[in-house]
Amino acid sequence: MDVDDNSNSVFTRRNPQVSVQLRKLVAAMSNTVALRGLAALVAGTAVLLLPTATTALVTLMLIAFLAFSGVTDLFYAVTGRRWYGRRLNRWLAVLRGFAATLIATVLGFLVWAGTTELTLTVAVSLAGIYLGIRGLMSVISAFLNRRTKDPLPRAAGGSLAIIVGVLAAFVPASLVSTLIITVATACLVVGLILVSWSLRYNVQGSKLDPSAASIPELIWDWIEGSDLGRKERAVQAGTLYLEQPQRLTKMGTWWIMLVLSVAIATFAVLADSTAVIIGAMLVAPLMTPILGLAGALVNGWGRRAFESASLVVLGALVAIALAYGIAAWAPVAIAYSTNSQIVSRVSPNLIDMLIALAAGAAGAFATVNARVASGIAGVAIAVALVPPLAVVGVCLYGGRFEDAGGASLLFLTNFVAIVLAAAAVFVLTGFARPYALRNRPRQLIKTMGPFVALAGIILLPLMLTSEGLLQSQTRERDAQNTVEDWLGVDTEFVISAVDVSGNDVDVTITGPGDPPSANDLYDALQKDFVEPITLELTVVPVEITIIPTPTPTATSTPTPSS
Repeated sequence: MDVDDNSNSVFTRRNPQVSVQLRKLVAAMSNTVALRGLAALVAGTAVLLLPTATTALVTLMLIAFLAFSGVTDLFYAVTGRRWYGRRLNRWLAVLRGFAATLIATVLGFLVWAGTTELTLTVAVSLAGIYLGIRGLMSVISAFLNRRTKDPLPRAAGGSLAIIVGVLAAFVPASLVSTLIITVATACLVVGLILVSWSLRYNVQGSKLDPSAASIPELIWDWIEGSDLGRKERAVQAGTLYLEQPQRLTKMGTWWIMLVLSVAIATFAVLADSTAVIIGAMLVAPLMTPILGLAGALVNGWGRRAFESASLVVLGALVAIALAYGIAAWAPVAIAYSTNSQIVSRVSPNLIDMLIALAAGAAGAFATVNARVASGIAGVAIAVALVPPLAVVGVCLYGGRFEDAGGASLLFLTNFVAIVLAAAAVFVLTGFARPYALRNRPRQLIKTMGPFVALAGIILLPLMLTSEGLLQSQTRERDAQNTVEDWLGVDTEFVISAVDVSGNDVDVTITGPGDPPSANDLYDALQKDFVEPITLELTVVPVEITIIPTPTPTATSTPTPSS
Protein backbone atom coordinates (compact mmCIF):
# COMPACT_ATOMS: atom_id res chain seq x y z
CA MET A 1 0.00 0.00 0.00
CA ASP A 2 2.84 2.40 0.82
CA VAL A 3 4.44 1.79 -2.57
CA ASP A 4 1.17 2.45 -4.37
CA ASP A 5 0.48 5.62 -2.39
CA ASN A 6 3.98 6.90 -3.03
CA SER A 7 3.73 6.14 -6.74
CA ASN A 8 0.39 7.95 -6.97
CA SER A 9 1.71 11.00 -5.16
CA VAL A 10 4.79 11.06 -7.37
CA PHE A 11 2.57 10.78 -10.45
CA THR A 12 0.40 13.72 -9.38
CA ARG A 13 3.41 15.83 -8.48
CA ARG A 14 4.94 15.22 -11.88
CA ASN A 15 1.59 15.86 -13.57
CA PRO A 16 0.03 18.85 -11.81
CA GLN A 17 -2.68 19.09 -14.47
CA VAL A 18 -3.98 15.66 -13.46
CA SER A 19 -4.08 16.72 -9.82
CA VAL A 20 -6.07 19.81 -10.71
CA GLN A 21 -8.53 17.79 -12.77
CA LEU A 22 -9.00 15.28 -9.94
CA ARG A 23 -9.74 18.06 -7.45
CA LYS A 24 -12.26 19.58 -9.85
CA LEU A 25 -13.92 16.21 -10.35
CA VAL A 26 -14.21 15.62 -6.61
CA ALA A 27 -15.62 19.12 -6.12
CA ALA A 28 -18.14 18.64 -8.91
CA MET A 29 -19.32 15.30 -7.55
CA SER A 30 -19.67 16.53 -3.97
CA ASN A 31 -22.79 18.70 -4.43
CA THR A 32 -26.31 17.45 -3.77
CA VAL A 33 -27.25 17.26 -7.44
CA ALA A 34 -24.40 14.85 -8.23
CA LEU A 35 -25.26 12.75 -5.18
CA ARG A 36 -28.88 12.54 -6.32
CA GLY A 37 -27.66 11.54 -9.77
CA LEU A 38 -25.45 8.82 -8.36
CA ALA A 39 -28.35 7.57 -6.24
CA ALA A 40 -30.56 7.41 -9.34
CA LEU A 41 -27.86 5.48 -11.20
CA VAL A 42 -27.50 3.01 -8.33
CA ALA A 43 -31.28 2.59 -8.08
CA GLY A 44 -31.72 1.99 -11.81
CA THR A 45 -28.86 -0.49 -11.87
CA ALA A 46 -30.22 -2.34 -8.84
CA VAL A 47 -33.67 -2.63 -10.43
CA LEU A 48 -32.18 -4.15 -13.58
CA LEU A 49 -29.79 -6.51 -11.79
CA LEU A 50 -32.14 -7.66 -9.00
CA PRO A 51 -35.44 -8.57 -10.72
CA THR A 52 -36.72 -10.81 -7.91
CA ALA A 53 -36.15 -8.21 -5.22
CA THR A 54 -37.68 -5.53 -7.45
CA THR A 55 -40.84 -7.58 -7.99
CA ALA A 56 -41.25 -8.11 -4.25
CA LEU A 57 -40.61 -4.43 -3.51
CA VAL A 58 -43.13 -3.25 -6.12
CA THR A 59 -45.72 -5.66 -4.73
CA LEU A 60 -45.23 -4.44 -1.16
CA MET A 61 -45.37 -0.80 -2.28
CA LEU A 62 -48.64 -1.44 -4.13
CA ILE A 63 -50.17 -3.16 -1.10
CA ALA A 64 -49.02 -0.31 1.17
CA PHE A 65 -50.52 2.28 -1.19
CA LEU A 66 -53.87 0.46 -1.34
CA ALA A 67 -53.97 0.10 2.44
CA PHE A 68 -53.11 3.77 2.98
CA SER A 69 -55.68 4.88 0.40
CA GLY A 70 -58.36 2.72 1.99
CA VAL A 71 -57.64 3.98 5.50
CA THR A 72 -57.68 7.63 4.39
CA ASP A 73 -61.00 7.16 2.58
CA LEU A 74 -62.56 5.56 5.67
CA PHE A 75 -61.12 8.31 7.87
CA TYR A 76 -62.63 10.95 5.59
CA ALA A 77 -66.00 9.17 5.57
CA VAL A 78 -66.12 9.24 9.37
CA THR A 79 -64.58 12.65 10.17
CA GLY A 80 -65.04 14.67 6.98
CA ARG A 81 -61.36 15.63 7.02
CA ARG A 82 -59.31 14.93 3.92
CA TRP A 83 -55.56 14.23 4.13
CA TYR A 84 -54.91 14.39 0.41
CA GLY A 85 -56.77 14.46 -2.90
CA ARG A 86 -60.13 15.94 -3.77
CA ARG A 87 -63.25 15.77 -1.63
CA LEU A 88 -65.96 13.35 -2.72
CA ASN A 89 -69.25 11.88 -1.54
CA ARG A 90 -68.83 10.20 1.86
CA TRP A 91 -70.75 7.06 0.88
CA LEU A 92 -68.52 6.74 -2.18
CA ALA A 93 -65.53 7.16 0.11
CA VAL A 94 -66.83 4.34 2.32
CA LEU A 95 -67.24 1.98 -0.62
CA ARG A 96 -63.87 2.88 -2.10
CA GLY A 97 -62.17 2.63 1.28
CA PHE A 98 -63.60 -0.81 2.03
CA ALA A 99 -62.71 -2.02 -1.49
CA ALA A 100 -59.12 -0.78 -1.28
CA THR A 101 -58.67 -2.24 2.20
CA LEU A 102 -60.14 -5.58 1.16
CA ILE A 103 -57.91 -5.79 -1.94
CA ALA A 104 -54.82 -4.89 0.13
CA THR A 105 -55.73 -7.60 2.66
CA VAL A 106 -56.20 -10.26 -0.03
CA LEU A 107 -52.94 -9.29 -1.75
CA GLY A 108 -51.11 -9.31 1.58
CA PHE A 109 -52.42 -12.83 2.26
CA LEU A 110 -51.19 -13.97 -1.17
CA VAL A 111 -47.74 -12.53 -0.45
CA TRP A 112 -47.72 -14.25 2.94
CA ALA A 113 -48.58 -17.51 1.13
CA GLY A 114 -45.45 -17.12 -1.01
CA THR A 115 -47.00 -16.14 -4.37
CA THR A 116 -45.41 -12.74 -4.91
CA GLU A 117 -45.41 -12.84 -8.72
CA LEU A 118 -49.04 -14.01 -8.84
CA THR A 119 -49.97 -11.28 -6.37
CA LEU A 120 -48.40 -8.58 -8.51
CA THR A 121 -50.12 -9.90 -11.64
CA VAL A 122 -53.54 -9.94 -9.97
CA ALA A 123 -52.99 -6.49 -8.47
CA VAL A 124 -51.97 -5.00 -11.81
CA SER A 125 -55.02 -6.54 -13.52
CA LEU A 126 -57.39 -5.05 -10.93
CA ALA A 127 -55.61 -1.71 -11.09
CA GLY A 128 -55.90 -1.79 -14.88
CA ILE A 129 -59.67 -2.25 -14.74
CA TYR A 130 -60.00 0.60 -12.26
CA LEU A 131 -57.70 2.86 -14.28
CA GLY A 132 -59.57 2.12 -17.52
CA ILE A 133 -62.91 3.05 -15.93
CA ARG A 134 -61.45 6.26 -14.52
CA GLY A 135 -59.98 7.11 -17.94
CA LEU A 136 -63.31 6.54 -19.68
CA MET A 137 -65.06 8.78 -17.15
CA SER A 138 -62.43 11.49 -17.73
CA VAL A 139 -62.93 11.40 -21.50
CA ILE A 140 -66.71 11.58 -21.19
CA SER A 141 -66.47 14.41 -18.66
CA ALA A 142 -64.05 16.33 -20.88
CA PHE A 143 -66.46 16.33 -23.81
CA LEU A 144 -69.53 17.10 -21.66
CA ASN A 145 -67.77 20.14 -20.15
CA ARG A 146 -65.99 21.27 -23.32
CA ARG A 147 -67.78 24.64 -23.31
CA THR A 148 -66.49 25.61 -19.88
CA LYS A 149 -63.07 23.93 -19.84
CA ASP A 150 -60.51 22.98 -22.46
CA PRO A 151 -61.24 19.28 -23.17
CA LEU A 152 -57.84 18.44 -24.66
CA PRO A 153 -55.77 17.86 -21.48
CA ARG A 154 -58.39 15.73 -19.74
CA ALA A 155 -59.26 13.83 -22.92
CA ALA A 156 -55.59 13.10 -23.61
CA GLY A 157 -55.01 11.97 -20.02
CA GLY A 158 -58.15 9.86 -20.05
CA SER A 159 -57.22 8.21 -23.34
CA LEU A 160 -53.78 7.37 -22.01
CA ALA A 161 -55.37 5.93 -18.86
CA ILE A 162 -57.69 3.76 -20.98
CA ILE A 163 -54.78 2.41 -23.01
CA VAL A 164 -52.72 1.62 -19.92
CA GLY A 165 -55.76 0.11 -18.21
CA VAL A 166 -56.48 -2.21 -21.13
CA LEU A 167 -52.85 -3.32 -21.23
CA ALA A 168 -52.84 -3.92 -17.47
CA ALA A 169 -56.05 -5.94 -17.63
CA PHE A 170 -55.10 -8.17 -20.55
CA VAL A 171 -51.30 -8.50 -20.29
CA PRO A 172 -50.37 -7.68 -16.69
CA ALA A 173 -47.11 -9.63 -16.61
CA SER A 174 -45.73 -7.99 -19.75
CA LEU A 175 -46.87 -4.55 -18.60
CA VAL A 176 -45.17 -4.95 -15.23
CA SER A 177 -41.91 -5.93 -16.92
CA THR A 178 -42.20 -3.02 -19.34
CA LEU A 179 -42.92 -0.50 -16.58
CA ILE A 180 -40.04 -1.77 -14.46
CA ILE A 181 -37.62 -1.54 -17.39
CA THR A 182 -38.95 1.92 -18.25
CA VAL A 183 -38.56 3.20 -14.69
CA ALA A 184 -35.06 1.73 -14.41
CA THR A 185 -34.02 3.28 -17.72
CA ALA A 186 -35.52 6.62 -16.69
CA CYS A 187 -33.52 6.49 -13.46
CA LEU A 188 -30.32 5.85 -15.42
CA VAL A 189 -31.03 8.70 -17.86
CA VAL A 190 -31.96 11.16 -15.10
CA GLY A 191 -28.92 10.10 -13.11
CA LEU A 192 -26.61 10.74 -16.05
CA ILE A 193 -28.21 14.15 -16.66
CA LEU A 194 -27.79 15.17 -13.03
CA VAL A 195 -24.17 14.04 -12.92
CA SER A 196 -23.45 15.82 -16.21
CA TRP A 197 -25.20 18.96 -14.92
CA SER A 198 -22.97 18.91 -11.85
CA LEU A 199 -19.85 18.66 -13.98
CA ARG A 200 -21.01 21.56 -16.14
CA TYR A 201 -22.06 23.58 -13.09
CA ASN A 202 -18.56 23.27 -11.67
CA VAL A 203 -17.17 24.90 -14.85
CA GLN A 204 -19.87 27.30 -16.09
CA GLY A 205 -22.04 27.88 -13.05
CA SER A 206 -25.83 28.25 -13.11
CA LYS A 207 -28.61 30.45 -11.80
CA LEU A 208 -30.00 27.45 -9.89
CA ASP A 209 -29.03 26.56 -6.36
CA PRO A 210 -27.93 22.88 -6.39
CA SER A 211 -29.20 22.31 -2.86
CA ALA A 212 -32.69 23.71 -3.51
CA ALA A 213 -33.43 22.99 -7.19
CA SER A 214 -35.91 20.26 -8.08
CA ILE A 215 -35.19 17.56 -10.65
CA PRO A 216 -37.55 19.11 -13.31
CA GLU A 217 -35.81 22.46 -12.84
CA LEU A 218 -32.40 20.83 -13.23
CA ILE A 219 -33.46 18.96 -16.37
CA TRP A 220 -34.87 22.15 -17.90
CA ASP A 221 -31.68 24.04 -17.03
CA TRP A 222 -29.71 21.23 -18.68
CA ILE A 223 -31.84 21.52 -21.83
CA GLU A 224 -31.38 25.28 -22.00
CA GLY A 225 -27.64 24.96 -21.44
CA SER A 226 -27.35 22.31 -24.16
CA ASP A 227 -28.92 24.50 -26.86
CA LEU A 228 -26.99 24.01 -30.10
CA GLY A 229 -27.70 27.51 -31.33
CA ARG A 230 -29.32 28.64 -34.57
CA LYS A 231 -26.25 28.12 -36.77
CA GLU A 232 -25.43 24.59 -35.61
CA ARG A 233 -29.10 23.63 -35.65
CA ALA A 234 -29.33 24.72 -39.29
CA VAL A 235 -26.29 22.59 -40.14
CA GLN A 236 -27.84 19.54 -38.48
CA ALA A 237 -31.19 20.21 -40.15
CA GLY A 238 -29.45 20.18 -43.52
CA THR A 239 -28.72 16.47 -43.02
CA LEU A 240 -32.31 15.62 -42.10
CA TYR A 241 -34.37 17.50 -44.71
CA LEU A 242 -34.26 17.45 -48.49
CA GLU A 243 -34.25 21.21 -48.99
CA GLN A 244 -32.43 23.89 -50.94
CA PRO A 245 -29.83 24.09 -52.29
CA GLN A 246 -30.13 21.28 -54.86
CA ARG A 247 -33.43 20.03 -53.46
CA LEU A 248 -34.32 18.05 -56.61
CA THR A 249 -30.91 16.38 -56.68
CA LYS A 250 -31.22 15.33 -53.04
CA MET A 251 -34.74 14.06 -53.67
CA GLY A 252 -33.68 12.04 -56.70
CA THR A 253 -30.76 10.51 -54.83
CA TRP A 254 -33.03 9.54 -51.95
CA TRP A 255 -35.53 7.78 -54.21
CA ILE A 256 -32.78 5.96 -56.12
CA MET A 257 -31.31 4.63 -52.88
CA LEU A 258 -34.77 3.60 -51.65
CA VAL A 259 -35.53 1.64 -54.83
CA LEU A 260 -32.13 -0.06 -54.74
CA SER A 261 -32.43 -0.95 -51.06
CA VAL A 262 -35.93 -2.38 -51.59
CA ALA A 263 -34.68 -4.44 -54.54
CA ILE A 264 -31.78 -5.78 -52.48
CA ALA A 265 -34.06 -6.54 -49.51
CA THR A 266 -36.65 -8.30 -51.69
CA PHE A 267 -34.06 -10.46 -53.42
CA ALA A 268 -32.58 -11.26 -50.00
CA VAL A 269 -36.00 -12.36 -48.72
CA LEU A 270 -36.57 -14.53 -51.77
CA ALA A 271 -33.09 -16.09 -51.40
CA ASP A 272 -33.42 -16.32 -47.59
CA SER A 273 -30.06 -14.59 -47.19
CA THR A 274 -29.25 -12.78 -43.95
CA ALA A 275 -26.03 -11.28 -45.30
CA VAL A 276 -27.83 -9.62 -48.21
CA ILE A 277 -30.54 -8.34 -45.84
CA ILE A 278 -27.82 -6.57 -43.85
CA GLY A 279 -26.64 -4.91 -47.05
CA ALA A 280 -30.16 -3.64 -47.71
CA MET A 281 -30.33 -2.20 -44.18
CA LEU A 282 -27.09 -0.29 -44.70
CA VAL A 283 -28.21 1.50 -47.86
CA ALA A 284 -31.86 2.05 -46.87
CA PRO A 285 -32.56 5.83 -46.59
CA LEU A 286 -35.83 5.69 -44.63
CA MET A 287 -34.12 6.48 -41.33
CA THR A 288 -33.42 10.07 -42.42
CA PRO A 289 -37.02 11.30 -42.89
CA ILE A 290 -38.14 9.50 -39.72
CA LEU A 291 -35.48 11.30 -37.68
CA GLY A 292 -36.40 14.47 -39.55
CA LEU A 293 -40.02 14.02 -38.51
CA ALA A 294 -38.98 13.71 -34.85
CA GLY A 295 -36.82 16.83 -35.12
CA ALA A 296 -39.60 18.80 -36.76
CA LEU A 297 -42.15 17.78 -34.11
CA VAL A 298 -40.05 18.96 -31.15
CA ASN A 299 -39.14 22.23 -32.91
CA GLY A 300 -42.63 23.08 -34.10
CA TRP A 301 -41.66 23.02 -37.79
CA GLY A 302 -45.02 22.18 -39.36
CA ARG A 303 -43.95 22.19 -43.01
CA ARG A 304 -40.90 20.02 -42.37
CA ALA A 305 -42.97 17.59 -40.30
CA PHE A 306 -45.54 17.23 -43.09
CA GLU A 307 -42.87 16.74 -45.76
CA SER A 308 -40.99 14.15 -43.69
CA ALA A 309 -44.15 12.22 -42.86
CA SER A 310 -45.26 12.31 -46.51
CA LEU A 311 -41.87 11.02 -47.61
CA VAL A 312 -42.08 8.12 -45.17
CA VAL A 313 -45.61 7.18 -46.25
CA LEU A 314 -44.87 7.42 -49.98
CA GLY A 315 -41.60 5.56 -49.54
CA ALA A 316 -43.34 2.74 -47.67
CA LEU A 317 -46.04 2.40 -50.35
CA VAL A 318 -43.48 2.39 -53.16
CA ALA A 319 -41.41 -0.21 -51.29
CA ILE A 320 -44.39 -2.53 -50.86
CA ALA A 321 -45.43 -2.17 -54.51
CA LEU A 322 -41.90 -2.77 -55.78
CA ALA A 323 -41.45 -5.84 -53.57
CA TYR A 324 -44.78 -7.20 -54.82
CA GLY A 325 -43.69 -6.76 -58.42
CA ILE A 326 -40.28 -8.38 -57.90
CA ALA A 327 -41.89 -11.35 -56.13
CA ALA A 328 -44.38 -11.75 -59.00
CA TRP A 329 -41.61 -12.00 -61.60
CA ALA A 330 -38.94 -13.78 -59.58
CA PRO A 331 -38.21 -17.31 -60.89
CA VAL A 332 -38.25 -18.90 -57.43
CA ALA A 333 -40.71 -20.85 -55.32
CA ILE A 334 -41.22 -19.04 -52.00
CA ALA A 335 -41.39 -21.27 -48.93
CA TYR A 336 -43.32 -18.93 -46.64
CA SER A 337 -43.42 -21.28 -43.63
CA THR A 338 -39.68 -22.06 -43.63
CA ASN A 339 -38.12 -18.86 -44.99
CA SER A 340 -36.29 -17.38 -42.00
CA GLN A 341 -36.42 -13.81 -43.37
CA ILE A 342 -40.22 -13.99 -43.52
CA VAL A 343 -40.88 -15.97 -40.35
CA SER A 344 -38.73 -13.64 -38.23
CA ARG A 345 -40.69 -10.53 -39.30
CA VAL A 346 -44.34 -11.55 -39.20
CA SER A 347 -44.77 -11.91 -35.41
CA PRO A 348 -43.35 -8.77 -33.78
CA ASN A 349 -43.32 -8.57 -30.00
CA LEU A 350 -42.36 -6.18 -27.24
CA ILE A 351 -38.63 -6.80 -27.77
CA ASP A 352 -38.92 -5.31 -31.27
CA MET A 353 -40.30 -2.06 -29.85
CA LEU A 354 -37.55 -1.89 -27.23
CA ILE A 355 -34.94 -2.41 -29.96
CA ALA A 356 -36.50 0.37 -32.04
CA LEU A 357 -36.56 2.72 -29.04
CA ALA A 358 -32.88 2.17 -28.36
CA ALA A 359 -32.02 2.45 -32.06
CA GLY A 360 -34.02 5.66 -32.43
CA ALA A 361 -32.23 7.20 -29.47
CA ALA A 362 -28.84 6.15 -30.86
CA GLY A 363 -29.70 7.48 -34.32
CA ALA A 364 -30.77 10.86 -32.95
CA PHE A 365 -27.66 11.11 -30.80
CA ALA A 366 -25.45 10.25 -33.76
CA THR A 367 -27.21 12.94 -35.80
CA VAL A 368 -26.48 15.78 -33.38
CA ASN A 369 -23.03 14.56 -32.32
CA ALA A 370 -20.49 14.46 -35.13
CA ARG A 371 -18.06 12.38 -33.06
CA VAL A 372 -20.38 9.37 -33.13
CA ALA A 373 -21.91 9.96 -36.56
CA SER A 374 -20.20 6.82 -37.88
CA GLY A 375 -22.44 4.75 -35.61
CA ILE A 376 -25.49 5.50 -37.75
CA ALA A 377 -24.64 2.42 -39.87
CA GLY A 378 -25.01 0.24 -36.80
CA VAL A 379 -28.35 1.86 -36.05
CA ALA A 380 -29.53 1.06 -39.59
CA ILE A 381 -28.65 -2.59 -39.03
CA ALA A 382 -30.20 -2.74 -35.56
CA VAL A 383 -33.63 -1.51 -36.62
CA ALA A 384 -34.93 -2.89 -39.91
CA LEU A 385 -37.09 -0.48 -41.90
CA VAL A 386 -36.98 -1.65 -45.51
CA PRO A 387 -36.90 -5.47 -44.97
CA PRO A 388 -40.34 -5.55 -43.26
CA LEU A 389 -41.79 -3.63 -46.20
CA ALA A 390 -40.21 -6.12 -48.60
CA VAL A 391 -41.81 -8.95 -46.60
CA VAL A 392 -45.18 -7.18 -46.81
CA GLY A 393 -44.98 -7.05 -50.60
CA VAL A 394 -43.82 -10.67 -50.91
CA CYS A 395 -46.58 -11.92 -48.58
CA LEU A 396 -49.25 -9.90 -50.38
CA TYR A 397 -48.21 -11.54 -53.64
CA GLY A 398 -48.54 -14.97 -52.02
CA GLY A 399 -51.97 -14.16 -50.59
CA ARG A 400 -50.72 -14.46 -47.02
CA PHE A 401 -52.49 -11.39 -45.68
CA GLU A 402 -52.01 -12.28 -42.00
CA ASP A 403 -48.24 -12.45 -42.46
CA ALA A 404 -48.34 -9.18 -44.40
CA GLY A 405 -50.20 -7.59 -41.50
CA GLY A 406 -47.57 -8.84 -39.04
CA ALA A 407 -44.73 -7.38 -41.13
CA SER A 408 -46.65 -4.10 -41.45
CA LEU A 409 -47.03 -4.00 -37.66
CA LEU A 410 -43.26 -4.47 -37.32
CA PHE A 411 -42.58 -1.50 -39.61
CA LEU A 412 -45.15 0.62 -37.81
CA THR A 413 -43.62 -0.35 -34.47
CA ASN A 414 -40.16 0.67 -35.64
CA PHE A 415 -41.49 3.93 -37.09
CA VAL A 416 -43.37 5.08 -33.98
CA ALA A 417 -40.66 3.97 -31.53
CA ILE A 418 -37.92 5.76 -33.48
CA VAL A 419 -39.95 8.98 -33.61
CA LEU A 420 -40.63 8.96 -29.85
CA ALA A 421 -37.09 8.03 -28.81
CA ALA A 422 -35.48 10.47 -31.25
CA ALA A 423 -37.77 13.28 -30.10
CA ALA A 424 -36.72 12.74 -26.48
CA VAL A 425 -33.03 12.71 -27.42
CA PHE A 426 -33.39 15.83 -29.57
CA VAL A 427 -34.89 17.65 -26.58
CA LEU A 428 -32.17 16.55 -24.15
CA THR A 429 -29.26 17.22 -26.52
CA GLY A 430 -30.26 20.77 -27.46
CA PHE A 431 -31.46 20.19 -31.02
CA ALA A 432 -34.96 21.26 -30.00
CA ARG A 433 -35.31 25.03 -29.65
CA PRO A 434 -35.79 26.07 -26.00
CA TYR A 435 -37.99 28.93 -27.27
CA ALA A 436 -40.44 26.48 -28.83
CA LEU A 437 -40.39 24.22 -25.77
CA ARG A 438 -41.03 27.18 -23.46
CA ASN A 439 -43.59 29.17 -25.46
CA ARG A 440 -45.38 26.49 -27.50
CA PRO A 441 -45.84 23.53 -25.17
CA ARG A 442 -49.48 23.08 -26.15
CA GLN A 443 -48.64 22.86 -29.84
CA LEU A 444 -45.88 20.34 -29.18
CA ILE A 445 -48.21 18.22 -27.04
CA LYS A 446 -50.78 18.22 -29.84
CA THR A 447 -48.20 17.07 -32.39
CA MET A 448 -46.64 14.38 -30.16
CA GLY A 449 -49.95 13.19 -28.69
CA PRO A 450 -51.02 11.06 -31.68
CA PHE A 451 -47.67 9.26 -31.70
CA VAL A 452 -47.93 8.51 -27.98
CA ALA A 453 -51.48 7.22 -28.44
CA LEU A 454 -50.44 5.16 -31.47
CA ALA A 455 -47.56 3.68 -29.47
CA GLY A 456 -50.03 2.66 -26.77
CA ILE A 457 -52.32 1.03 -29.33
CA ILE A 458 -49.40 -0.82 -30.92
CA LEU A 459 -48.27 -2.03 -27.51
CA LEU A 460 -51.40 -4.17 -27.11
CA PRO A 461 -50.75 -6.68 -29.94
CA LEU A 462 -47.01 -6.61 -29.19
CA MET A 463 -47.61 -7.45 -25.54
CA LEU A 464 -50.16 -10.11 -26.46
CA THR A 465 -47.56 -11.76 -28.67
CA SER A 466 -44.92 -11.45 -25.94
CA GLU A 467 -47.36 -12.87 -23.39
CA GLY A 468 -48.11 -15.82 -25.68
CA LEU A 469 -44.41 -16.50 -26.23
CA LEU A 470 -43.75 -16.27 -22.50
CA GLN A 471 -46.56 -18.68 -21.67
CA SER A 472 -45.44 -21.10 -24.39
CA GLN A 473 -41.84 -21.05 -23.18
CA THR A 474 -42.97 -21.50 -19.58
CA ARG A 475 -45.15 -24.45 -20.51
CA GLU A 476 -42.38 -26.08 -22.52
CA ARG A 477 -39.94 -25.61 -19.65
CA ASP A 478 -42.39 -27.12 -17.16
CA ALA A 479 -43.13 -30.00 -19.54
CA GLN A 480 -39.40 -30.62 -19.99
CA ASN A 481 -38.94 -30.86 -16.21
CA THR A 482 -41.94 -33.17 -15.91
CA VAL A 483 -40.57 -35.52 -18.59
CA GLU A 484 -37.18 -35.58 -16.84
CA ASP A 485 -38.84 -36.51 -13.54
CA TRP A 486 -40.91 -39.18 -15.32
CA LEU A 487 -37.83 -40.82 -16.84
CA GLY A 488 -35.91 -40.75 -13.58
CA VAL A 489 -32.24 -40.28 -12.82
CA ASP A 490 -30.90 -43.70 -13.83
CA THR A 491 -32.64 -43.89 -17.20
CA GLU A 492 -30.83 -44.61 -20.45
CA PHE A 493 -33.36 -42.59 -22.43
CA VAL A 494 -32.49 -39.17 -23.77
CA ILE A 495 -35.08 -36.43 -24.38
CA SER A 496 -34.91 -35.41 -28.03
CA ALA A 497 -37.71 -32.83 -28.11
CA VAL A 498 -40.59 -31.45 -26.04
CA ASP A 499 -43.01 -29.25 -27.98
CA VAL A 500 -46.14 -27.60 -26.58
CA SER A 501 -48.74 -26.12 -28.93
CA GLY A 502 -51.84 -25.02 -27.08
CA ASN A 503 -52.99 -28.12 -25.19
CA ASP A 504 -51.09 -30.54 -27.44
CA VAL A 505 -47.84 -31.92 -26.01
CA ASP A 506 -45.40 -33.80 -28.25
CA VAL A 507 -42.56 -35.66 -26.53
CA THR A 508 -39.80 -37.53 -28.34
CA ILE A 509 -37.33 -39.70 -26.42
CA THR A 510 -34.52 -41.91 -27.65
CA GLY A 511 -33.06 -44.96 -25.92
CA PRO A 512 -32.99 -48.73 -25.58
CA GLY A 513 -35.63 -50.86 -23.87
CA ASP A 514 -39.07 -49.88 -22.67
CA PRO A 515 -39.78 -46.45 -21.18
CA PRO A 516 -42.00 -45.90 -18.10
CA SER A 517 -45.77 -45.88 -18.48
CA ALA A 518 -47.14 -43.23 -20.84
CA ASN A 519 -50.23 -42.89 -18.63
CA ASP A 520 -48.02 -41.81 -15.74
CA LEU A 521 -46.46 -39.14 -17.98
CA TYR A 522 -49.91 -37.96 -19.06
CA ASP A 523 -51.11 -37.63 -15.46
CA ALA A 524 -47.95 -35.72 -14.51
CA LEU A 525 -48.22 -33.33 -17.47
CA GLN A 526 -51.93 -32.70 -16.87
CA LYS A 527 -51.08 -31.07 -13.54
CA ASP A 528 -49.34 -28.24 -15.44
CA PHE A 529 -52.43 -27.46 -17.57
CA VAL A 530 -55.89 -26.22 -16.74
CA GLU A 531 -57.67 -27.85 -19.69
CA PRO A 532 -57.35 -31.50 -20.80
CA ILE A 533 -54.28 -32.15 -22.92
CA THR A 534 -53.39 -34.45 -25.79
CA LEU A 535 -50.10 -36.32 -25.41
CA GLU A 536 -48.14 -37.74 -28.32
CA LEU A 537 -45.18 -39.79 -27.09
CA THR A 538 -42.65 -40.91 -29.68
CA VAL A 539 -40.05 -43.48 -28.61
CA VAL A 540 -37.12 -43.99 -30.95
CA PRO A 541 -35.58 -47.41 -30.19
CA VAL A 542 -31.84 -47.80 -30.01
CA GLU A 543 -30.27 -51.17 -30.77
CA ILE A 544 -26.75 -51.56 -29.42
CA THR A 545 -24.42 -54.15 -30.95
CA ILE A 546 -21.02 -54.75 -29.34
CA ILE A 547 -18.30 -56.72 -31.14
CA PRO A 548 -15.44 -57.40 -28.73
CA THR A 549 -11.82 -57.18 -29.73
CA PRO A 550 -10.56 -60.66 -30.74
CA THR A 551 -8.07 -62.15 -28.26
CA PRO A 552 -4.74 -63.56 -29.63
CA THR A 553 -4.36 -67.40 -29.67
CA ALA A 554 -1.36 -69.40 -28.51
CA THR A 555 -0.35 -70.47 -32.05
CA SER A 556 -0.33 -66.90 -33.28
CA THR A 557 1.77 -65.62 -30.42
CA PRO A 558 5.31 -64.97 -31.68
CA THR A 559 8.14 -66.53 -29.72
CA PRO A 560 11.36 -64.70 -29.16
CA SER A 561 14.47 -66.12 -30.83
CA SER A 562 17.45 -67.24 -28.77
